[in-house]
Amino acid sequence: MSTTDYNAKDYERRYQEGYGLVYPESHIIRVNKQILEWELGIKSGRIFDFGCGAGAHLRYFAENGFVPYGCDTSPSAIALCKKIMPEHAGHFHVSAVNPDLPALAQGLEFDVFMTNQVLYFLDDQAIREVVQQAHALTRKGGVFIATMMAPTCWYSRYITGKKGGFSIVDLDTPRQKGELLINFKQQSELRELFAPYAPLHVGSYGSQIRQEEGSTDHWIFVGVKN
Repeated sequence: MSTTDYNAKDYERRYQEGYGLVYPESHIIRVNKQILEWELGIKSGRIFDFGCGAGAHLRYFAENGFVPYGCDTSPSAIALCKKIMPEHAGHFHVSAVNPDLPALAQGLEFDVFMTNQVLYFLDDQAIREVVQQAHALTRKGGVFIATMMAPTCWYSRYITGKKGGFSIVDLDTPRQKGELLINFKQQSELRELFAPYAPLHVGSYGSQIRQEEGSTDHWIFVGVKN
């Protein structure tokens, strides 16, 4: 089994056990309000979420003027998407780890292409392939939003080794236990990783809720197709 297949199978197990967001995360709301709406004047259009999970972010955007589309490797997650947005059920697809996004898009272009807390489960080559496909599907002037886990995230304290371009993270806290494969990135690496999008903002977010865990540091990249 490849490292990326390992991550996908792990998340399908989690979704079967009840994993998945119910509400949109605050950094996604802020990107919508502060960048899409206020800075760029984008308040509607088609949005594609790569690794959409159970659809919490797509539902948020659907409630705020957008037509949602998305894919995920987890059949359980996509079933949840279809359940909470039955009027858009045909827009959500189970995809391979290394997907054919143009086939899923069926000739459509998107105003926004986003991928939240997903790409660091892929190696660099797979990330670049997703970005190239996303760029081809984004309309001129459209926006790309992506997050990556920072090396200062508390997960990094549990690194036990390396495997195929990933850090092996063996979590052992009261709340989380088990092995993950994570592709950590420095902020300085994002511009090259997400080319050919022109960078608009490269920011960060994170919080510490539980003392024994630490800060959930992530980078957030917002780029534009020129």
